[in-house]
Amino acid sequence: MNRTIELYGQTDLGRRREENEDTFIAVPNLWNTPSRALVGAIDGVGGYEGGAEAASMVKETIEEYLQHFSFGAPLQLLKEASIAANNKVYEERGRQEALNRMSCVLSVAVLDADKEMMYIAHVGDSRGYVYRNGHMLKITRDHSDVGMKEDSGYLTEQEAMQHPRRNEISKMAGELFLDAEDSGKYFDIGEHSFLPGDIALFCSDGLTDLVTRAQMAAILSTGESLPKKAQQLIDKANELGGKDNITVVLATYKAAKKAGRKKAVKSTIEVPIAQENIPTEKPAHMQPNTPATVKKKTGLVPVIIAFVIGYLVNWNGTGSFFSKEAAPLPVTDTTAIRMDTLPVSDSSHLQQPDTLINATDTIYKDSAHRNALQGY
Repeated sequence: MNRTIELYGQTDLGRRREENEDTFIAVPNLWNTPSRALVGAIDGVGGYEGGAEAASMVKETIEEYLQHFSFGAPLQLLKEASIAANNKVYEERGRQEALNRMSCVLSVAVLDADKEMMYIAHVGDSRGYVYRNGHMLKITRDHSDVGMKEDSGYLTEQEAMQHPRRNEISKMAGELFLDAEDSGKYFDIGEHSFLPGDIALFCSDGLTDLVTRAQMAAILSTGESLPKKAQQLIDKANELGGKDNITVVLATYKAAKKAGRKKAVKSTIEVPIAQENIPTEKPAHMQPNTPATVKKKTGLVPVIIAFVIGYLVNWNGTGSFFSKEAAPLPVTDTTAIRMDTLPVSDSSHLQQPDTLINATDTIYKDSAHRNALQGY
């Protein structure tokens, strides 16, 4: 369809942090396809050592996995990559005592403009949104008590943003070792539509703790480029306090224009003809030397032909000229029957020969008596 995804990612330290533990994924042309991209926001969990290391480890593992493996359903590949990243962090925690509590949260997605879909893997309180027709659609759920209450409508957006336990999360990457299929459903794995003109936003809580959906929509609704929109979102969060690291990844695409067919232009060269120079009659020397009218000759030939035809017709009526009587077919003696053609049967029921002789004798006597009566 010739659709190309445009994307841009940016992270910022904020106003209060000394270290940026956020990172992001923004890989265009995924699997050598301009209509596919890999995006995401990853936030190292603060309060413990190794948050930045965990975020960096997850980023590298997911990018490497999805760029190396390209055969299979995108959602399944993303799930496998996320599980591999989680387990790598978990294993690293066991190797270094100082990093035994390191972990991170993430929201990552494979975008497919041709199928108009995005495939998402999520854990923690990073977020994914879709800006569409002036509205911000939240497509991930926070793994926190406050986030669940906000999603259910128990808390308003403002109440959730000001809640003292807002940043307490119940799930994070690296906390548990997961089997190959994540049978415990630790990660949220799903898909969402991604239509032409949509803007996908993946961000850390450094943005959503301070900037409302309405404020985000107002910035994304402008005609500015993605880099400028990303910078405006970060500036807005810093303007409102910038209490945490701020990470923003934006992606969009336009509908492909259908190539119109060029109309064939018929080129016609007209040569003017001087009508007055065209002779209407042939010259005298080219006229045929024939009389104007030709009379058909008549004579005795037609009369003779008619007479012959009539004669032949009358002769045919007698049946002796054109037709010939067919010779009679020979009469076949049907009484002569070959004995070898009769079926063989039991002859015990037939009369004895003497019976046949007596019958002949009776016939002879009856004939003599009849002749005597008639005077022979």
